[in-house]
Amino acid sequence: MKEEFEDIFPNEEYSELVNRYEEMLKRKTKYFFDVSEFENIIDYYIDSNKANNALDVVMYATQQHPDSLSIQLKKAQIFIDKGMASRALKIIEDIESIEYTNSDVFLIKGNALNIIGHYTEAQKAFDNAIELTIDDKADVIHSVAQSFEQKKQYETALKYLHLAFDIDPSNIILLYDIGYCLERMEQIDKSINHYKVYLNKEPFSENGWYNLGILYNKNDQLDEAIDAYEYALAINPDFSVAYFNMANTYCRKEDYHKAILSYKEYLRFDKSVEILTYIGDCYDNLKEYDIALKYYDDAINEDPFYTESIYGKANVMYRIGKSAQALSIIERAIQVNDRNPEYHYLQGNIYTDLEKDDLSVDAYKKAYDLAPEELDFVVALSEAFIRTEQYLESIQTLIEYSKDYAGNAIVYFRLAGCYLKTQNTPKALEVFEKALIQDPRKYDEVVNLFPDIVKNKSMVRLLNKYYSN
Repeated sequence: MKEEFEDIFPNEEYSELVNRYEEMLKRKTKYFFDVSEFENIIDYYIDSNKANNALDVVMYATQQHPDSLSIQLKKAQIFIDKGMASRALKIIEDIESIEYTNSDVFLIKGNALNIIGHYTEAQKAFDNAIELTIDDKADVIHSVAQSFEQKKQYETALKYLHLAFDIDPSNIILLYDIGYCLERMEQIDKSINHYKVYLNKEPFSENGWYNLGILYNKNDQLDEAIDAYEYALAINPDFSVAYFNMANTYCRKEDYHKAILSYKEYLRFDKSVEILTYIGDCYDNLKEYDIALKYYDDAINEDPFYTESIYGKANVMYRIGKSAQALSIIERAIQVNDRNPEYHYLQGNIYTDLEKDDLSVDAYKKAYDLAPEELDFVVALSEAFIRTEQYLESIQTLIEYSKDYAGNAIVYFRLAGCYLKTQNTPKALEVFEKALIQDPRKYDEVVNLFPDIVKNKSMVRLLNKYYSN
């Protein structure tokens, strides 16, 4: 405790004060402290994150100095630290009319109002505090901005940050916070520019480069993102999350070899099943299936219930033609988590490969029910219905999708084939033409499903009309 105390209060006088107070508690006696001494003891406990101890001091101090408004202000601050904003406000209301020139009163009031979500009233209180502040005005305004940042009121925080920066343009932390708020407001280009200005003044800020990398990622500037992460790592080679984000960026670039290297660097800090699985995914994308399976197995050994690694292994087994084994593996993943549509979709693909069409319908239906907006699931389910000659069900599925996602040639071509199968030739021709207008090149995808299309003269005429163009 002594070292912790000296970090906060290097003056031995403060150390003696706290020691004397704690000795009083041990001896169960009563010592006298003046108001300023109590304030110092309270500040020590507040800065040590010991709000309950600080509140005990306030209660004792109130007995000795019942009329001290500064002690009551400390009490209000402690209530805020303990998340009891309403009690803090009640204290402030009692002393506000007396201490109406005290900026601390309005700062505490603003913080309390922010906590309970009364942001407009909080701004009024903070504005009063700023007006009453003479010294360190920029610091006070910065603290106000941070209060709004904590409540995710980024636009309001930004207003105060700019105000503080106008007063103290040499404070580069303000630039950092401005960039952060702009990022949260999705003003990515502006945020990037502010981080650049910040990094020109503080080029060895690993967090600044890291945040810039995240912004470049959001802006699809992937090469710039990687450069930013490299700068962060040059400053701090142990900045592990930079390796992680850089690996993810390489994956987005489909540069899986470099992604693997970055993930392996991250493994030095955290051998997590997530990273082992990501490395497996990279090798899967590189079609190096044996190595992919090794990493998936390593992940499963670390955590047998981490379903993404189980799914990855099942997917590889399916890719290399071992569908029976893949089926038993994906069933394990579904037993643990049956709410992931990708798992059911893979199960449907495996059943299709095993020529178990009725079971594939059930699997694709579950995937579709969980994510009806996903085109792959819609197409897979409709084709499973077609293979089992459930044409009306296929039509219904495709129409439902078209209500929200109209104009998709893949969907229209399949609808046309289904209508043709149900002898609804006029509707088939109408939808077939819609598909050709959207993208005639997608026609090839349905020939195997509906060979009768090439036998229909009206459809052939439409195809010649649009495909030749």
